[in-house]
Amino acid sequence: MQPPRSLKPPRRPDPARAATPGHTPGLADLRAFITAAQLRSFAAAAKALHLSLPAFSRRISNLEARLGVRLFDRTTRSMELTQLGGRFLREVTGVVEGLDRSVLGLRDAAELEVGDVTIGCVFSAVHHFMPPVINAYRERHPNVLVRIIEQGADGVFASVKHGEADFGINYVGMQEADVTFTPLLNEPYMLAVRADHPLGARRSVRWDELAAWDQVRVSHASRNRVFIDNALASMPALPRPVCEVQHVSTLIGLVEAGLGVGIVPQLTVPRRPAAVVGIPLEPPVTRTIGLIQRTGRTLSPAAEAFAKLLVEASRPQSTRTPRGAGTRRAARRR
Repeated sequence: MQPPRSLKPPRRPDPARAATPGHTPGLADLRAFITAAQLRSFAAAAKALHLSLPAFSRRISNLEARLGVRLFDRTTRSMELTQLGGRFLREVTGVVEGLDRSVLGLRDAAELEVGDVTIGCVFSAVHHFMPPVINAYRERHPNVLVRIIEQGADGVFASVKHGEADFGINYVGMQEADVTFTPLLNEPYMLAVRADHPLGARRSVRWDELAAWDQVRVSHASRNRVFIDNALASMPALPRPVCEVQHVSTLIGLVEAGLGVGIVPQLTVPRRPAAVVGIPLEPPVTRTIGLIQRTGRTLSPAAEAFAKLLVEASRPQSTRTPRGAGTRRAARRR
């Protein structure tokens, strides 16, 4: 027969732990605790937080009950932090101050007082679109940083799709299901020639005339090649390629050196006077440059404001809404 087991007396429940409801204290209670500890007075803390003294005392009591510890030793004449109260103050003060900074920072970002916007942009469109829009944007939001990622068409598309850029300026993406494309500009392709070339003084050149000239062309690494090849596909004879490069800027340099003529987007043609000029091609072949962003993605306030300025700047001057026009119309109605 086994001896009877000794029975341990039941543990008394800890009243402080029993009062703990088991969830994180509220921010209002934490602020009340920090204020009382800093002012060393419940009455002064209650006044600072615009609370009655009984309401303030209940907040501290509720906080102590939730934590299961006493935070203050209080008498009718004095109030001091307990050892655990002092430890908790050191730990929680930084947390609450960090939360306050985050809220203020988020509010500033929403009001465009701080922040940044990242834009992917094809090389040829940077100089055309960006300077006037950045100037207008900085006048309104001087503390927001504008970051530009200049890349080829595929690189810009990837930067938008992978979230590296808020949005992009590109001529590809119109047919993609997960990308929203907002047209900004229909840009024609031009014939780039030296200013002293026999074609340099022409007002236009037909595509079928190009077979008579040596050509510097972009490789298939450039999306421009697709547009150019499609335009030349129906020609009875093709230009003679003498050199192939990856970037249009390199092509223009080789045209300037006299290696041949080249077909380039209009925005890449140097402004006159220049050693290389652009001659319109007939019939015109164009590409559409637009603003691309991921479908269903909400832009940050900084990015949304920049995108709106960009779309507005791309409209013909006659269709833009003048500042104050709505106010003037309303005044006339009165």
